[in-house]
Order: sequence, then C-alpha cells, then structure tokens
Amino acid sequence: MALSQHLVQKQTQRLIITQDLRQSIELLPLSNLELQDRIQKEILENPLLEEVGDVDGPPPADSRSPEALETAAETVVAREESEGEENWQSNSREYSADYSPGHAAEKTEKKHQFLQNAVRSVESLAEHLLWQLRLSDLSPAQIQAGEMLISAIDERGFLVDDPAVIIEGSAIAIEDARAALAQIHELDPIGCGARTIAESLFLQARLLKPDDAVTLAILEKHFEDLEKLDYRKIEKNAGFTRDEIEQSLQFIRTLEPYPGTLYSPRQPEYIVPDVIIVDVEGKLEVVINDEYLPGLQVNDEYRDMLRQSGRNSADREYLQTKLNSATWLIKSIRQRRQTLYRVTRAITEFQEEFFRQGPAGLQPLTLRMVAEKVELHESTVSRITTNKYAQTRWGVFELKYFFSSSLNSSVGEGKHSARSIQDRIRQLVSAEDGIEPLSDQQIVDLIQKEGVQIARRTVAKYRKVLRIPPADRRKKVNQLNARPEIR
Repeated sequence: MALSQHLVQKQTQRLIITQDLRQSIELLPLSNLELQDRIQKEILENPLLEEVGDVDGPPPADSRSPEALETAAETVVAREESEGEENWQSNSREYSADYSPGHAAEKTEKKHQFLQNAVRSVESLAEHLLWQLRLSDLSPAQIQAGEMLISAIDERGFLVDDPAVIIEGSAIAIEDARAALAQIHELDPIGCGARTIAESLFLQARLLKPDDAVTLAILEKHFEDLEKLDYRKIEKNAGFTRDEIEQSLQFIRTLEPYPGTLYSPRQPEYIVPDVIIVDVEGKLEVVINDEYLPGLQVNDEYRDMLRQSGRNSADREYLQTKLNSATWLIKSIRQRRQTLYRVTRAITEFQEEFFRQGPAGLQPLTLRMVAEKVELHESTVSRITTNKYAQTRWGVFELKYFFSSSLNSSVGEGKHSARSIQDRIRQLVSAEDGIEPLSDQQIVDLIQKEGVQIARRTVAKYRKVLRIPPADRRKKVNQLNARPEIR
C-alpha cells in the first residue's frame, strides 16, 4: 500500500481560552482592593477606559429621613434580585450608595478618621538601638561595627548571621565587632543580637539575675527539656530540686523570647469585607461592598475617532483593540459582581443557622453543593470565594470558612460540620478544670454524648489544628500559672 498525502477538512469542537476569557477568569479570585489596583492599572494603560465621575470626592448629602433611606435600601435589594445581568453595572453605584441610613456624611467622616489614624510614626528597633549605641563609650571603630550589626538584626531582635560575615570586606577588626555585639546585648531591650531564643533568654537572665545559677544553668544547658516541661529530666541531669526548677520557671516566664517585637510590632493587616450579610426584618440580605471601586466607561472622544473613516489601518487596529479590551473589562467586572452575589447568596441559604446562631450552627458544605445550586462549575465557585471576606454579626470571615467537611450524627441521620466540632472542642478546653484537664478520650466521650460520632484520633487532629497542647502539658502550664509570680 503506497503512502500519500491528502488535504482533508474536518470539524472539531475545542475549548480555546482567549485573552479576554483569561482576563475574566483572573478577575474572579481578586478581592475588591486587588481589583481596585487592577482597574487603576488598566486605566493607565488603556486610553479608551476612564472613570465615571470623581470617586474620591465626598458623596452628595442626602436629605432623606432614616425611615426613607431604610425603605430605599430594601427597594434596592429587591430590585437587585429581580433584574437581569444587563442591569448589574448600572445598579452597582446606586446599590452601594443607598444602602445604609445617613450614609453620605458618615462615610466621609469614616474615611477622614481612617487616614488620620493610619498615618503615625513609630520608632523602629534599629533606630532605638542606634541612638543608645552612639551614646555608649565605645571607640569609633566599635560604633561603626555596631551600626553594621544592628542593620542585620531582624524584627525579632535576632542576629542570625555571623558577625565575621557581616563585617567581611570592611576594615573593621573582628575584636571591635565582638565588643560592639556585647554592648548591643545590654542595650534596651536587653537580649537583642542573640542568635536563638535560648541565647536571648540567657542574656536577659544574666543581666537581671547574675547570681541565679539555677536559671542560668537551665537556660544554657537544659533549654530543650525546658521547652518540653520535662522537670524529671532536668532534675536528673542538673541535680536541682523540683522547687528550684519551678522557681526558675516563674522568673523565666517574665522574660521576652523575642525582644525585638517590643519595638518592631507587626503591622496589622486590615481586612475590607467584600460582602456584607445583614438581617433585614428577619430576612438575610447580601450586600456587595464595592463602593470603593470606580465606575468605568469608554471614552467618547476615542470612540468617535474610531468611527472616522480617515484613520489609517494601524490607528484603527490599535483603537479597536483597546476598545475591545475596555468593553470586555467592564463586562468581566459586571459578571464577577453577579457571580459573587449569587454564590454568597447560596452560602447564606445553606448556612442560615450560622448567621442566626453563630459558629455552633455551621453546617457541612462543599463546593459542589454551591456549584449545583447556582449552576456554575466548582472551579468558578472556588475562584470567586478565594480572598473574599464576609462581614456578619459574628465577625468577619473568609468565604472559604463556610465550607466544611461533615461528621456523622449518632442520633438520627443528621451531620455535623467539622468546624463546629472544632469550636466545641475549644469551648470544652476553655471550661475545663485547670488541675485536671480533659484528656482526648474524655473530650470524645463528652462530644459523643451530644450525638456526634467522633474518634479519639480525630479529636487529637482537631486539637493540633487549634494549637491546643495535650492534657499533660496543659496541666503543667496551669500549675505554673497558678504559682505566685516572682518579680
């Protein structure tokens, strides 16, 4: 049989992800703050895209009464549910502007207050150490070495790198660096410049209680046993009595394992909820909190330029590309908003007991259950719930929080959420007797009496997730806390 080549026409169906479709998918997992940055970037790059009005200026004052505003809010919510996708963009600004009573002046005041509170100057750890170092009686070379070492101290107050490596390539002698490091150890907060927690605690104890041989020996030679609260091993290896060890532990508790955190506090991460779930006359309503997102429109002047027949092909192609990109971005934002509303609405229906009762009422929920209800793919539901937060009467929760596996009930055919069981374990441990803490098996027995089938290994796993130590460790810590503090 001879081989030959032929031209054949064939129809096939394939899913091709275009650039516009990729952009639409990329917008789904973005939070409102991330989406705002993305929009600003697109506005800078696309001349056909512009903001609608001045979104940074104060909104117009509303002279309506609170009763009228509440009625308008309910009307807006009802209209959002009944109208189709084509009206989502036009209603978005009205939706956020009319929702709460007295909204206009209150929003402006909150923005000003936030800016005033956000801008403040805090002395850093390096600045605090440097001015003390420069007031010391060290030589100029030692002060120069100390400045280099301080610049390498991290936010915890630790000097991880070796001083010889830090001064490598400079004219500073290693003896000057060691002298400077010894001085840094004694600066406020004491213990900075240490390599580990054990060394930091040892430096603090040496300065505060230089004659306490028991404490210094425990920190220097038995720190691993101290972390495990293994008193017997310390007694056996060090030869100290139980009372001497416990007295030392009382003093060690007053020390700071990370001295740098006293002057390098971790900056708080502010969360702006993407959705707000409120109770309006006994009915749960979902509000998309996108009031900070600018409204977008296509620039009319560039659109008119595109319609002019005198433009050359290169200009027309450029303008048409930018027009398509701007139109698709506006449509993608509208679809993202609609998808977020539908998915959050489905979550509130599945988790109504949570919004009524709190975390104890959390029900088992999977991505597939929500996807089937809103007729979307599971991957879409996963993306739209990523990096999104909901404000509820019980606090601010990530949307992923509402998805939880289930445990079977020993009474009837009901099921219990894994998160609600974790919350119950936390409650039991918080209310336990400090002298006789609950063991994992005792927790299992108590939860099973409430009608939940759970194994001891499951309780141990959930306890580790909650960062709750075992019963024997909790007992030792409680005994230590019960002793009078030594000053």
